[in-house]
Amino acid sequence: MTDRLYWFLGIVAVAAVGITVYWFTASPTAAETVRVQKRTVVEVYVATGRVEAPRTSNLSVDVAGTVRRVAAEEGMRAEGGDRLIELHQHDAELAVRKAQARVNIRRSELQEVKRGPTDADLRAAQSEINRFAAQLAQAERERKDTEALFEEEIVSERERDQARTAAKEARARLNNAEARLDRLRERPLPEELRAARARLEQAKVDLEHARDDLAETTLRAPFDGLVLAVKTAEGERITPSQTVVKMADMSSAEIYAEVDEDYFGRLRSGQPATLLFPSMPENTFSATVRRVGPEIATDRGVVGVHLAPDALPDNAFPGLTVDANIEVARLDEALAAPTDAVVRDPMGAYVLTAEDGEAVRRAVDVRARGEDWMALEGIEAGTRVLRNAARVDIGQAVAPAGGHGS
Repeated sequence: MTDRLYWFLGIVAVAAVGITVYWFTASPTAAETVRVQKRTVVEVYVATGRVEAPRTSNLSVDVAGTVRRVAAEEGMRAEGGDRLIELHQHDAELAVRKAQARVNIRRSELQEVKRGPTDADLRAAQSEINRFAAQLAQAERERKDTEALFEEEIVSERERDQARTAAKEARARLNNAEARLDRLRERPLPEELRAARARLEQAKVDLEHARDDLAETTLRAPFDGLVLAVKTAEGERITPSQTVVKMADMSSAEIYAEVDEDYFGRLRSGQPATLLFPSMPENTFSATVRRVGPEIATDRGVVGVHLAPDALPDNAFPGLTVDANIEVARLDEALAAPTDAVVRDPMGAYVLTAEDGEAVRRAVDVRARGEDWMALEGIEAGTRVLRNAARVDIGQAVAPAGGHGS
């Protein structure tokens, strides 16, 4: 009795399993479908990059001095011409005043040369001639008298020679005075004008150098930009060419990102992109691919891409991380299917269609991969394809049903 019962129960169990297998095998799976249709498909490559400022300047002063005031602060936005660092100016100001005084003197000298001799100068020169002429007359009389006395052996030869020498010297003084009067009447001489002008020009050059040195005691921002670093403090002694401030021109800022080498052939200058800063996800910024490469990391298989942003956040700075969505393809009016309708296996990409109640594989070529839709080739418009195709086996019984966008 017991053996017969076990045998009966075994038959029932086998029958139940068979019925279950038959039911699930024969019962088709409900599958949502959608028609292949024309759409605009945009494929983007998402890369993580950083803000860079190609125009970065290390600023220094051209004169040595002691820092009087530091106006620059790290992180501040400076406009071109803003004061950043000021040195003590006493010595430089004194040098300017001295140089200006020399210019004034040289200018007066030139005016005097141009003006020529005054009546007083001529009268003084003539008076000098008259005086020397009288002295010469007196010296000649004494010479003659001494020579006569020498003939009579009253005076010595030495006294005679002294009288002759005195007369010659008096004659020389008169000749020089007459020559000076002649030169006064010929003034201004060309060589005197050239010399006076040269002295004035050199004084002006010296003044400009002094003013430049005074200006250099104040370091100003050479362009609108961001102060990245301040490397001095009040009271510190600094020397020429010592970097005291580092600035970045954020108007020339770019985004540098790295993309997989497999996308190298699909990237080119001019492609649009959208920038997203993780710290402000609610805002997006437009950009354009400026150039691809030449940076490449062969060990990681990536290539550098430079993007020019249309604008950046006001508080952006070099090194800030940013996500760049680069548009690598845009196809208008392309035949497209939802991304979950396209599957890839070792044989390539395919979609599933429902034919005679079974899921049938249809090979396709993917032209562009959008976020929600893929542009395809190898399939006709209006063809119904299965959604969530990765969950359906080829040959599986399916019961298609229209879905969203059908």
